[in-house]
Amino acid sequence: MPRHSLGTGNVRPVPPLDLEEVKFWLHIMEEHALFIKTGLPFDKPDLIEEAAAFEREFKALYVRADKLTSEKKFAELIAESMESLKEFIRYKQLLLGLSLTNKLGSALPPLFFDHVIREAEYFMAILEKLHACKKLAVVKALEADFWLRLMAEHTKFIGSRIDPSERSLLDVVAGYQAEFDNLSMQARDYVSFLAHKPMDLPAFDRFLQDSRVATVRLRDFKQAVHEMIVTNRMLSTIPAAMADHVRREADHFLLVLSMMEKGVIKVEKDVVVFKNKYPSIFDTLVDETIDDELIDPAEFLGSGREPKAGEVIDNEQINHNEEVIDNIELDYTPGSEREQLPISEDTKAKWDGTDSSAEETVSLEGDTKAEVAEEVAVKAKVVAAEQVVLPSKPVTEPKSKQVKYKWGGNWPRQLGKIKK
Repeated sequence: MPRHSLGTGNVRPVPPLDLEEVKFWLHIMEEHALFIKTGLPFDKPDLIEEAAAFEREFKALYVRADKLTSEKKFAELIAESMESLKEFIRYKQLLLGLSLTNKLGSALPPLFFDHVIREAEYFMAILEKLHACKKLAVVKALEADFWLRLMAEHTKFIGSRIDPSERSLLDVVAGYQAEFDNLSMQARDYVSFLAHKPMDLPAFDRFLQDSRVATVRLRDFKQAVHEMIVTNRMLSTIPAAMADHVRREADHFLLVLSMMEKGVIKVEKDVVVFKNKYPSIFDTLVDETIDDELIDPAEFLGSGREPKAGEVIDNEQINHNEEVIDNIELDYTPGSEREQLPISEDTKAKWDGTDSSAEETVSLEGDTKAEVAEEVAVKAKVVAAEQVVLPSKPVTEPKSKQVKYKWGGNWPRQLGKIKK
């Protein structure tokens, strides 16, 4: 049933679903501020005090929400919550920037700040809908993508704060990490599938059921972790409040899945949402019957540009140019200058036997000057007769500072040519 418009002067009860959603997220924001406050280094007193102020602010908003009796008061709470949340998101973004540049020195990793920013943005989207008097609604694929990513990150936060000696527990956490990483990536795939082709897909419904079963097991594990922390039966640095926090978020995800399945919460048609979110995808679609006639490839490909007004296309000239291009033979034969490579003075001296320095003597591996000259002559005859003859096995060349082929420099260039 659509929500009543505001400003009628009548006292109307607050819709319970809307109120409980707001109360849940106000409590989550309060705990975010608590975790940030306790996770910041002691040499950042200004940031710590700001986190404490946000904690007090969201706690006060939660107390007000718990005592609401009219829709008018609810509207006022929504407006004030939006203002506080905007500032809280900016504060979290500041911390994320400091963390990414190693200027914070906090025990909280950058992924934690990104995680809590996404949750705050999700809450802001809810508040904006309520502020506009719109009924809360979800899109299944986007909802699964959002929540499964949170669940996957919860497993990472838990695993990073369990003592390394708790090997069996870490093995269990590693299993959940792999499982929810896969579910999160699969949810992202379905977002893309349904963006390009919105439809009712039984495979996606089965995926949601698989996600629900996995989340129930993860929720129970989080509950067990919380109990072990409270009773000192586990070694970790996880605060009991954080373990309970992630457990309640898993419970909320299960609630959202149940409401979507039973129709308690409105499920928007994916096609409508995706048309608004991805307009460029749908702009090219037309609801017309496509002509079955084949398109002439020449008309489709064209000449690479549209002719100018009054321009006459000379098809014979185009065909002639194409034949010329097709008949060009690329010459990959090393040029004659390749056989007259410059020889350094040191090499000449060694060949002539004029260099007596023992330290600079270069071994030619048994090749004499006469053998080298004979080899060059043979090669010249082969090139003249056959143009290109690939040797069956590599020919031993005298070692020098000049290389036979250059593959470096400005690539690509014609094979066998030396950049001058």
